[in-house]
Amino acid sequence: MLNDPRSHGLWERTAPPAPPTGALRESTAADVVIVGGGYTGLAAALFLAEAGVRCVLLEAVEIGFGASGRNVGLINGGLWVMPDDVAGVLGAEHGERCLALLSDAPLLVRDVVERRGIACELERSGTLHLAVGGHGLEELRTRHRQWTARGAPLRLLDADETRRRTGSDAYAGALFDPRAGTLQPLAYARGLARAAMAENSGWPASSWSGRWQTMDLTGRAAMASRSSSVIWPETAYSSLIARISMGVVLSELLRSRLS
Repeated sequence: MLNDPRSHGLWERTAPPAPPTGALRESTAADVVIVGGGYTGLAAALFLAEAGVRCVLLEAVEIGFGASGRNVGLINGGLWVMPDDVAGVLGAEHGERCLALLSDAPLLVRDVVERRGIACELERSGTLHLAVGGHGLEELRTRHRQWTARGAPLRLLDADETRRRTGSDAYAGALFDPRAGTLQPLAYARGLARAAMAENSGWPASSWSGRWQTMDLTGRAAMASRSSSVIWPETAYSSLIARISMGVVLSELLRSRLS
C-alpha cells in the first residue's frame, strides 16, 4: 500500500485487488457523507446503500489503510470488560443494548460476508480464551456466568479439554466462543467497499438540504460534497487538522442548537 510493502505485509500480498476509486473532483449531492474508509465507514456505506440512502465516502489514503486493514483478523463477540460492569456504567437499558449488539456482531459479519460473497478467508471455528492458573480460571467462570445469563452460547472447558484442543498443559481451562472466528482483514475491508460501490451505482441525484458541506483542506468549493448528514468514524490515523476541524464543526453545531 502506498508502494510500501512494509505497511500491510502479508495482508496486502494475499488480498484481492482494491476496487477502483478516485479523487472527488466535482461537487456532488448525497444524503450522507462518510469520512473514513475503515470498517465503520464502509459498513455504514453498505447498510445505508442497501436501505436506499445515497452515500459518498471520503478516504484520505486508501480503503483499509488504517487499523481495519492491518489488524490480526479476529472476529470476537462482546467486550473484554465484564458484562455486568458495562451495564453498571451505561445503565440497564443502554448497557444491555450495547452488549446485545456486540454479542451478535460476529454473526452480522458472517452474514455480510456470505450474503455479499466477500472473499476474505472467513473461518467459523470459534475462539478460545485461555486461563492461566486459578485466578484466570475464576475470571473465565465469572465471564461465562454473566454472558450465558444473557443468552450467549459460550462453553467453559476444563483443563483436560483445553489440553486436547491446544496441545498444551499450561492452562487451567478455557472459554470457547463458537460465534467467533477469523478473516483476512484487508480483504474484508476491500470487499465491503466493493459491495457498497455496487449497491450505490445507478442512483439518481438526491436533494440537498444544505445542512453540511465537507471539502478538502484547500477549501476549493469544487471539491465539496453536500449532504444532510455526516458520519465521522474517528480513528488513530486521523490527522490533527481533521480532528481540530471536526471539533470546530461539533462546537458550532452545539452552539447553534443551544442558542
